[in-house]
Amino acid sequence: MRSIKTFARDILKKPPVIFPWVALFHIVMLVFQLWLYHDSPFPSKDWLQPGWMLVYTIAWLYVCDMRKWAALLYIALSMGNLVLYLYTVNTHISPYYSPIYLIDMLFSFFLLFYYKRFD
Repeated sequence: MRSIKTFARDILKKPPVIFPWVALFHIVMLVFQLWLYHDSPFPSKDWLQPGWMLVYTIAWLYVCDMRKWAALLYIALSMGNLVLYLYTVNTHISPYYSPIYLIDMLFSFFLLFYYKRFD
């Protein structure tokens, strides 16, 4: 099992330059979502937005470690998020999908472009 220091070094050194910047973007968005919903009671539908961001952030951190399963997980999350958005766009049920679904689709295309380099 690797230490956190080794993991942090790997997510900065292994991937292409843009991947750690995307990880930083996900972390900033997660902190923003947590700050935005910190006054809501915890077991409520408002916490679905930070939940999406937490799962996306964890998946992208492992993408930065160049794990193929993490890339597939991130792409599957993005596709599921897009399906939820298309299903709920006319019903005005906004908490069920991530607010940055279009950006996540762009990041998924980056993953598909670099997919052969993953372990």
